[in-house]
Amino acid sequence: MNLLQRLSIALAIGLGCGLPAAQAEPAPLAHGKQVVAYLRTWPLGSRAAEQDKGVHWQASQIRGDQLTMLNISFALLRNGSEVYLPDLEPRPDSTKQSTIAPFSTLWDEVATLQQRYPHLKVNLSIGGWGADGFSDMAADPALRQAFINNVLKLVEQHRLAGVDIDWEYPVGPDWGLPIKTRPQDRDNFPALLEALRAALDQLGQRTGQRYGLSVAVPANIWYTQKNDVPRITRSVDYLKVMAYDIYGGWSKQTGHHTNLFQRPDDPAWGGWSAKQSMELYLNAGVPASKLLLGTAFYGVAWKGVKNENHGLFQPFTAPAYPDGVSWGDIQGLLTKGYTRYWDDVAKAPWLYNGDEMISYEDAESTRAKAAWAKQQGLAGIMVWEYGHNLDGSLFEAINQGLAP
Repeated sequence: MNLLQRLSIALAIGLGCGLPAAQAEPAPLAHGKQVVAYLRTWPLGSRAAEQDKGVHWQASQIRGDQLTMLNISFALLRNGSEVYLPDLEPRPDSTKQSTIAPFSTLWDEVATLQQRYPHLKVNLSIGGWGADGFSDMAADPALRQAFINNVLKLVEQHRLAGVDIDWEYPVGPDWGLPIKTRPQDRDNFPALLEALRAALDQLGQRTGQRYGLSVAVPANIWYTQKNDVPRITRSVDYLKVMAYDIYGGWSKQTGHHTNLFQRPDDPAWGGWSAKQSMELYLNAGVPASKLLLGTAFYGVAWKGVKNENHGLFQPFTAPAYPDGVSWGDIQGLLTKGYTRYWDDVAKAPWLYNGDEMISYEDAESTRAKAAWAKQQGLAGIMVWEYGHNLDGSLFEAINQGLAP
């Protein structure tokens, strides 16, 4: 299906749904790499009090010209195989005393994006941190098929470009949230992906469209040891490597949470980096052309940080901003007594004010990461999450790094 056909169909869909006409933008990104963003369905804001206001994104806030792919996040599993979006239903706020209204206009906003940016592939991401039900579903052939049927209904109903599976995690590490896993996930997860890939292909034969399938994977060696990564790879277009949260509130000291390169003097087990994360999957047999380097547009923060080395690799008393710090909030902190420092070995910035240290991404580090991904022949960059950077400035930096 060519661009003109897709645009005509999208326009007809929008008018048929009673949506306001939106002028289509030209297809962007001549560099040919993928720029993929997850986009939340829950309210905007870094902190619970902000999210309790129930303000959701609008299509007019999304710079689709800076992206190739957008993953609507998240759908979850319930009742064995049902796929639903919890943010389309009312839910309690953080105080449990009130209710946050559902994102009732979500699919209208998605349709507007599809109309405005015909090149943009909008997918549904299923799963996320703490999402349960995958192991039981994948282990039962009947539930597996019912799940796939439910996924296909959503893809057709909302004219989506594909599906992203964010199962955190099959087989499972020895830490994290207590979701159900089993050793048999090693075989059941690839089997699920194979069946889903076949079903998407069958749907494509009927619609004339090629549907995408991707997975999100962690930046940890246990995943490549416990899971059949080569078999997973055969069924998917992309593996999105979550090369962030390298340091966090659980760490013994502060550190870079999404640095490109390793620092030899990093006190945490010799350090870790985005580069090493990608090498894990390359060494496991994943082609570079199927790997998306993940980066985070939120900061990780600590307080009570010892005032040495500008707060880097220092002990702390407690996490600060446990829900993360958005890029917009970080920009504001630069005018409130925080100083930016740059690690030219790790290619990573951080902020420090004598007490709080924040590890984050900015335009300089993001541009360097994208340029490295291009140099290595990777498929492109994945970002968690668009709601942390509604002004689109860091996406501009990504595209600068990927540019010819």
